[in-house]
Amino acid sequence: VWAAAAGTVVLATGGCLPREVKIDRKCGGGYGNYVVIDHGNGLQTLYGHLETVYVIEGQSVDVGQAIGKMGNTGRVYGATGIHLHFEVIDNGVKKNPAKYY
Repeated sequence: VWAAAAGTVVLATGGCLPREVKIDRKCGGGYGNYVVIDHGNGLQTLYGHLETVYVIEGQSVDVGQAIGKMGNTGRVYGATGIHLHFEVIDNGVKKNPAKYY
């Protein structure tokens, strides 16, 4: 998984086990292992259900930099398999990511 834009990592949560282990799906608030990057001007992106997190809080990242490995940690339902939960947050409000391409 790569950073959508340059910024600073404000949250980097790891330690959640994959869905197959079936111990705690609430890990990471349901996002499992996840990363939040602050891009300035109130814009943040969230990358959830990662298998592995490659970055730490406070780290600067460039656009396209690897920040984690896609996985299926946290609250994933059914046979969703390995995937990325991606959010764009604008001044605290979740927005449709398609509007930011």
